[in-house]
Amino acid sequence: METIKTHEKNSMLKELLALIKWSLLRHKSLLPVFTLTQAFLSVAIVYGLALLIPNVDEKTAIYLSSGATALGIIAVGCVLAAQIVSTAKQDGIVSYQRTLPVLRLNILVADFIIWGMASLPGVFMSFLAAYLRFGVKINFSFKGIIILILIQLCMISIGFTLAYWLSPNVVGLATQVIMIGGLLFSPITYPTDRLPSLLVRFFEILPFVPSSNLIRSMFYDQGIVNMYNIIVICFWLVLTMSLSLISLSRRD
Repeated sequence: METIKTHEKNSMLKELLALIKWSLLRHKSLLPVFTLTQAFLSVAIVYGLALLIPNVDEKTAIYLSSGATALGIIAVGCVLAAQIVSTAKQDGIVSYQRTLPVLRLNILVADFIIWGMASLPGVFMSFLAAYLRFGVKINFSFKGIIILILIQLCMISIGFTLAYWLSPNVVGLATQVIMIGGLLFSPITYPTDRLPSLLVRFFEILPFVPSSNLIRSMFYDQGIVNMYNIIVICFWLVLTMSLSLISLSRRD
């Protein structure tokens, strides 16, 4: 019995490693693209939005800095991931994945690993851009990195779910709504007290504002870490992963 269990574990590990290698080969150009995209977005936020504010105080600088990081992660996970996976679905890659004799969870995990690794350099580029522009102190810690990875996984999972369940045209519209809403309307780059309380409560049940709150708490020492924010992100991660697994398990 122990031998059978060990063999199954080794088989699952080999399966996962093979899927990671395949995902890496398919997405080998992602690293420079993601890094440049997040760097450009970060510079646009910390330099461009700062031009619209006459006097940037420390609080404003921290909101712009943390917002640049959060929006960069949202852009990669919810926008680029959704659009690229949607293109892969059109090309028949997703249909091919559904025919593979592998665990559907391993397919998702392999893509999560590659997409997460590809987007990490861009995340740290956003920290660098914020530091160079405002000189704000950024605190790195093991807990902070874990929270950052959790946020990445959540956003990537949302992007995958959009791509798996929506048509390409609707994916394009949905990603633009997310990006425009995040950049212009969500209290990510500015405090929540500037919005009506009803709207604030709406944004707080979505994963985007809680993500920016956690980034501010963990990396900029702005308040304590609110467990509610972590619960919201975990909820959306579990929900979207479940929907993605259901989609990958379907037979068209």
